[in-house]
Amino acid sequence: MSSPATVLDKVTVTGKKPFLEQKADKLIVNIEGSATAAGATAFEILQKIPGVLVINEKLMVAGKGVPVIMIDGKVSQYTDIMQVLREMSATGIEKIELITNPGAKYDATGGAIINFILKHNANLGTNGSLNLNAATGIYNRATTHTDRNFYRHGEGITINHREGRFNIYTSYNFLHRNQFDYNEFDRLINSYRFFQSNYSPGYYNSHTYRAGIDFYANRKNTIGIMIRGFSRNGLNEAQNNTRQSDGVTDQPLSNFQTFNYTRAQRTNTAVNGNWKHSFDSLGNELNIDLDYSEYTFKNTSDIVNQLSNGVKYPSRQIIHNPVYLLVFKTDYTRPIGQHSKLEVGIKSGRAIINNDLGFTQNGVPDKSRSTDFKYLENINAAYASLQHTFNKWELRGGLRTEQTIATGNMQGQLILDKNYWQLFPSFLVTRKLSIQLSALVQYSKRVNRPGYLQQNPFIQYLDSLTYSKGNPLLKPEIADEYKFSLAYKNQPFFSISYNKKRDVIFDNAPNQVGNLTYTTPENLASYTNVVAELDFPIELGKKITGYGGNQAIYNHYHANYLGATYDRAKWNWLAYWQVAYKPTPAWSFEFSGYYTTALLNEFILINHMGSVNLAVQKFLWDKKAKVSLNFNDLLFSEKTSGEVIYEEVNVHFHQWNETRNIRLTLNYTFGNQKLKGARTRQTASDEETQRVKVQ
Repeated sequence: MSSPATVLDKVTVTGKKPFLEQKADKLIVNIEGSATAAGATAFEILQKIPGVLVINEKLMVAGKGVPVIMIDGKVSQYTDIMQVLREMSATGIEKIELITNPGAKYDATGGAIINFILKHNANLGTNGSLNLNAATGIYNRATTHTDRNFYRHGEGITINHREGRFNIYTSYNFLHRNQFDYNEFDRLINSYRFFQSNYSPGYYNSHTYRAGIDFYANRKNTIGIMIRGFSRNGLNEAQNNTRQSDGVTDQPLSNFQTFNYTRAQRTNTAVNGNWKHSFDSLGNELNIDLDYSEYTFKNTSDIVNQLSNGVKYPSRQIIHNPVYLLVFKTDYTRPIGQHSKLEVGIKSGRAIINNDLGFTQNGVPDKSRSTDFKYLENINAAYASLQHTFNKWELRGGLRTEQTIATGNMQGQLILDKNYWQLFPSFLVTRKLSIQLSALVQYSKRVNRPGYLQQNPFIQYLDSLTYSKGNPLLKPEIADEYKFSLAYKNQPFFSISYNKKRDVIFDNAPNQVGNLTYTTPENLASYTNVVAELDFPIELGKKITGYGGNQAIYNHYHANYLGATYDRAKWNWLAYWQVAYKPTPAWSFEFSGYYTTALLNEFILINHMGSVNLAVQKFLWDKKAKVSLNFNDLLFSEKTSGEVIYEEVNVHFHQWNETRNIRLTLNYTFGNQKLKGARTRQTASDEETQRVKVQ
């Protein structure tokens, strides 16, 4: 007697990660497979993170200000990280992590951390992916004040080969993009009104590359070398029209134009060496990193002021900013029993920035507007962090100390000399309340150091009435950040956070000198922020899933500036959503967007704004390829308008760019996609590269 046997030819088990996952110390946004992310840049998908806003091309996190951007756990080795995100295809991104209260292991600079986790296809054998994308803007030229069509296209390839003890990888991406910005400024200066319209079309070509090799010497030692780079060149052709009139009757008095043709070049080369040693199989590890990076910024601006009678006043401004960074970092992790873990580390970084500005008026060098500035900085840090779990509790505590040594010389004279120590404690407590519900309490002390170029005293002209300049006397701003949150089924549910900052850096503090308006970064204020958040999943049957959320945000600034007191507070409401409909395994549709009421940002009151997006995605060829069609900012509502009214400064503005577009993307993977075999690389220069910003 025998029992019948049935042979199963194939069993497939599939699972889908939720779009949002709440971990103890971070919020994870799983964008891999998201149709609305296809063909987008990394910058364009940032608004998929609850509480993240892009205002005037500036990234903001509610209550945290400008976040630190990381890629695979490290700040990217590029010149201007925001520019890199505008040119990075979302096709290669697996997920995004939002760390609102970073612990002692992270550099103390900045508020929240946004970490992009890239897709890693380091499988055995040879594998890779190809991606192609194209997009075009959809505009009414008359209402958007544009004179041409704007488009982009990008191509990229990633190849990995793993055999024996070696893993070799390389990637390259190219992007050509035409873009524009349109700005209107309506100023009241004394008894006069100045209305300015600024149309800035331009283009750029960017190249990003990465190559490296990992050598798995044995089970305990892995050695890696990586080189990566970025180059970008482009032309921006700004045309500014200014009309002067009587401030009461609006009777025209004069008008003139300013033409600003700027050629910009950005290059970066970075080399990283890494050694990882595993003492045992329990997680007792040592990581050592050494980074060297070189950056080059060069802007050549030809500025022509033309009066209504045709008389022209030409000038040229050339800015050259080479930056050199050398960073050493080591981290040691040691488990203590089954329920505890100790992490310690040290870091030392040195930055050298040489800045040179040359200005000519009518072909004659203008020494009063030409200058040079040399900045040297050394930051040394050490940290210790302890994690312990017992019963339904998880405890984490850490302490980081950092020493900052900085000097600045302008035209041979010492104008900046700093040497100070700071301590940064942090803790996190998690309690499992039930199988589905958990509670979290966090605290961290953070510092926001001035960007290297924020301290550069150069004057940069937008037009004959408007300019900006740096401030070498800036101090770092200090923040105490608290958060309580509840997670339901490992998804964000409810949270409330309280943030208090002092010596707050207003990045664009306004000033009025006669008819000239300029902005400069200043340590001006204390800042209080409260954010209450409520999120909820969306599930309708098995084919409709997604999430929605709300935030109530309170901002309060108190500053003494321009001989008066600025004391202003405001609540605003932010809503966001994403809903996906998947009728078949091969097809998916997504609807997403956000809306915010008027909000207060430093001296600026920004009016309500929002965006609505739609996407369709289709898998092909046994899911080795997918095609996506996206419609971004359907209502063309992602425009910024607002006002700055304080003492002598009275400005109203409207701004928009090419946010409404349609994108078509094709992604194809090839090679072995089954056996994983690679590690995620870390590098040392986390904080330093974040502070290399382009003003």
